[in-house]
Parts: sequence; structure tokens; C-alpha cells
Amino acid sequence: MDTALTQLQETSPALHLGTAPLHIKGILAATDFSSQATLAVKIAARLAKQLESKFYVLHTILPQLYAPGVGVVSPVLYELDTKQAQEELRKYAGKIPEVRTLRHEEVVLVGPPAEAMLDLVQTRSIDLAVVGSQGRTGLQKLVLGSNAEAVIRHLHCPILVVGPRCVRRYGPLHSIVFATDLPFGSLRAAQHAMSIAQATGSSITLVHVLPKSSSKEEDYELEMTRATEQLHQLVPNDPQIASHVRFEVLVGDRSERILESAKRHKAGLIVMGVREHGVLADHAPWATLSEVIRKAHCPVLAVRPHLV
Repeated sequence: MDTALTQLQETSPALHLGTAPLHIKGILAATDFSSQATLAVKIAARLAKQLESKFYVLHTILPQLYAPGVGVVSPVLYELDTKQAQEELRKYAGKIPEVRTLRHEEVVLVGPPAEAMLDLVQTRSIDLAVVGSQGRTGLQKLVLGSNAEAVIRHLHCPILVVGPRCVRRYGPLHSIVFATDLPFGSLRAAQHAMSIAQATGSSITLVHVLPKSSSKEEDYELEMTRATEQLHQLVPNDPQIASHVRFEVLVGDRSERILESAKRHKAGLIVMGVREHGVLADHAPWATLSEVIRKAHCPVLAVRPHLV
């Protein structure tokens, strides 16, 4: 059996995710003014408008050493650099209609991008951070530089990554694919996927991929039945939500099947739960996340497993 698919929309009598919808109060988009970062800012601003979230645009600068060999930064030049960066960010934001017409705050911080984002998330009510990715061979080449992997791995809030193949034309969010490997850690990702779907009025497809094996067909059917029941448990027992939910259990390569599902349903967002360990570009499940981000034509929301 190469690929198996089940789409069930009836309500399961099993237990369901019982948490209240999450409200994303603040969204942070980091930019280095590159084209991919700008696309990420636009997408983030659109999402902030749909979710009625406060929007933050962050630009970081690195302090220059004005006394070579001593490591001293001139306070005067430091202030001038900061003011210049603030003016550049103001002009930049003013040229982006999605940002200009949205309630937002422009922030310039000095230091590595990862540290600046961590600082801002901790000091503001930020529930979602957004970055752009240019890398086609892994996530090492995110537009924020080598520190971007640290952002994805260590920020407690979910990270929305706008990958290199994200389409330039985009609009309001209408369709979401939530890909899950069904451990306990899926609950927080499910919270965010369901909350965004509910807030935006989007349909949502829950996808679980079974690995290929030499199992008999009846064994696959049993696994698919169990997986479908578990997928049902990730959906709040709300008739309004249930009417917009699909369930798919597929067989094969995980990243390929997720991407196929996103294409099939014209998804504007893919949501994935990610585990605490692993190196982003080299080890599963980070390898799956990396592959999906590189090839997806829509943003990918990576959600760490701890519940909120």
C-alpha cells in the first residue's frame, strides 16, 4: 500500500481537547530589510489584523567598536547608530501598507537578533514571533543569520517561518493544515491551530502520517482507525468548529505527505508541533520541519510542546 487516506467529518464520542481558544495578543516580526524578511513582515501584519493582535516590528543592530583592540563603544556614536536605525525602520514600515494601516510598534534593539527577540518576547505580551527563511538546504540561512535556529529552538512562543518558496500573492487566511505525529506534545500545537482557525474562520485539516512498512493491510487499517480517533480528540467538542474540520491519515514520507495535503487544500498556513530536542536541519523531527519549511508555498507555524 503506497498511500492511504481517510477523511472523516463526523463527531467522535471520545474525549476532546477541552481548552478555551487562545487569544494571540501580540505578534512580533523581525526584519533585516531583505525581501524575504519583508514578505514575512507583510504576512505577519495580515495575520495580526485578522487576529486583532498588537503588532511589533523589530530591527536589530550590532554595536561597533570605536576603539580597536579595546572593545569600547562610544556612547555618542552608539546613540547616533540607534537613532539612524530607528529612522530607517520608521521609513521602512511606512512603505508597507499592511504595517502602515495597522496599530503597531517599531522597535530597534542592539545585539544579536536571537537575543533581541528573546528580550522583546519576555518584556511584551508577545505570543507569536515571525521570521523569514531564504535557505534551501536547511534552516541555517534564515534571514536573521546564524542565530535564527536559536530563536526557533529556544523561544517559548510559537514561531511562524516564511520559507523561500512562499508565494508572493497572499490574502486572508482560509485554510489550515495541522500536521501532528500524535504524541502528548501535540496538544499545544492543536490549541494554536484550532484557535487560529476559529479566529479567522478558516477550515482546518488534521494530518497524521504513518511510515511505510511491510505490515499487512489489516494492520494498516487498525493503525489508521486508532490514529483517526486520536485526531478527533484534538478537536474541541464544538459543532461550529467540527463542521470545518477534516481528518487525514496518510502513509509514506512525512514531509512529502504534509506538503501534498497543504497543496490539495490550498492551505495558507501549516501548523506543526516540534519536540524539545534535536538539531534543526539534521535530526528528526527537525528534519521534517526543515523540509516542509524549505518547500512549502505557505508559512509554517512551529509550536513547542508545553501547554499554556
